Amino acid sequence: MKIKCAHCKKSADKPPGAVNRARKAGLRIFCGRRCSGLGRRKHIPKAVKRVLKAIYDAEYRRQNRAMLKAKKRAYFARTYDPEKARIERKKTMPRHIEYCRRPEYKRWKQAYDRKHLAKKHYGPFAEVVMLTMDLNREIKGRMTNHEIRWQNKTSNKSQFRARAAKEEERSRPRNRFRRRSATHSAVIG
Repeated sequence: MKIKCAHCKKSADKPPGAVNRARKAGLRIFCGRRCSGLGRRKHIPKAVKRVLKAIYDAEYRRQNRAMLKAKKRAYFARTYDPEKARIERKKTMPRHIEYCRRPEYKRWKQAYDRKHLAKKHYGPFAEVVMLTMDLNREIKGRMTNHEIRWQNKTSNKSQFRARAAKEEERSRPRNRFRRRSATHSAVIG
């Protein structure tokens, strides 16, 4: 049976059964395998294919996280060379030191360390501790150095010690009581 190819538009011979089956199913008819493959291609632009592949890869990584991690761990154990790694670290060390000296990195690192240590030491109460520390810092920032020392009793230590000694002396029992009890026991005995 003569047909017209849906891809190359040339006429070709096909068995009547194949043509009738394709027409009944509403399918296109091609002259051969090559035109069939070319005609069924989805002409998707390369940029769109990249986006679709990126979505597929992200989903694959999410679903197979444990398997991929195990493969990476095995590869690292198989290929790791400590001497080579040391040389590579030494190459990048000056650049890393310069990076660590940047003011924005110092600010970030200070905030990170603060959160990390609070979480490590106080667990679920880390945010409360950090807020309390901020509040204390603000309060102390409004006080003078003299006021802070006076409150902590680190200013005029000799005066504080002298006063404490006098208080202790006043609260101690006097010697008269001791003498009286000693003479009293002698009279009884």
